[in-house]
Amino acid sequence: MSFSYKAIVRKCRRMAAMIPADDLSRLLRAEPLPAGLRMRQIRPGRGSYADYLHLVLLSSGRLDLDLAEITHEVRAPAALILPAQPDQLLRLDAGSEGYLLGLAPQLLGEVLGLDPEMERMLPPGGGPVLCTDLTPESAPEPEALARAILHESAAPRIGSRTAILSCLRLLVVQLWRNAHQHLDLPATGSDLQLIESFRREVEVHFRNHLSVRGYAERLGVSEARLRRLCLKSQGKTPLQLIHRRMMREALAWLQHSARPVADIAQSLGFTDAAEFSHFFKRSSGQSPSHYRADLSRGGERRDTAEASFADWP
Repeated sequence: MSFSYKAIVRKCRRMAAMIPADDLSRLLRAEPLPAGLRMRQIRPGRGSYADYLHLVLLSSGRLDLDLAEITHEVRAPAALILPAQPDQLLRLDAGSEGYLLGLAPQLLGEVLGLDPEMERMLPPGGGPVLCTDLTPESAPEPEALARAILHESAAPRIGSRTAILSCLRLLVVQLWRNAHQHLDLPATGSDLQLIESFRREVEVHFRNHLSVRGYAERLGVSEARLRRLCLKSQGKTPLQLIHRRMMREALAWLQHSARPVADIAQSLGFTDAAEFSHFFKRSSGQSPSHYRADLSRGGERRDTAEASFADWP
């Protein structure tokens, strides 16, 4: 897998600062899986969790992971990394217990930050990963991290956001270290699913300035196919869609915060304010400072800008 990054000359801020404390609860799913008297079925990606990446920790017992016609048996102690897929089904045996954690794309982006090593810890191509050999001697213990996340999310207080993000980072690292097997994912051949997967990848990685080639490799397709599908379904190239997502983020910061342009540039992964201003002007026709000044004088351009860089698809 190859990644294309600009020269690392920027000093990375904690991406956690980009999520207000009161927003974190809407981006995180944290549930215990207590032992039950009978077999239970869970569809992690159902409803509002359709685009969440899920981490499943199995402390005791066993479960089956159903992926279309393929079933994988998992025995404790183990964990699963489940990228967003609509047809995943977990079947937990009676007496099995563990934890279910879900990360919305925005939160996952904050957990990964701008660290290339963190980014490589997620499975390429969208397939689940089985993590084994999770023992109490594994430091930090994944189960202890999951308990801490549940505790902080259930009773938020000063520092809870930082604690949760730190625990999530440690948990991802620990699961990656114990990654044992990339599970088979049934090939659907669905162009729509591929576009949806690309959208989720962009949501996670756009601040890292990952190349189109990097996205294609993560999705397991060629650059040419990704380009054809984007042009067919969205009328734009992959790079144009990536830039559109970046512009939407930039517009939100300029409209709803008083952060200096240099800080916004750093948060979006640009080397400096000049590079960000050049990108913004090329995309919108005016500099970030002029755009913000127009807003303060009445905001005539606001609706137009938001319509031009709306989310997709």
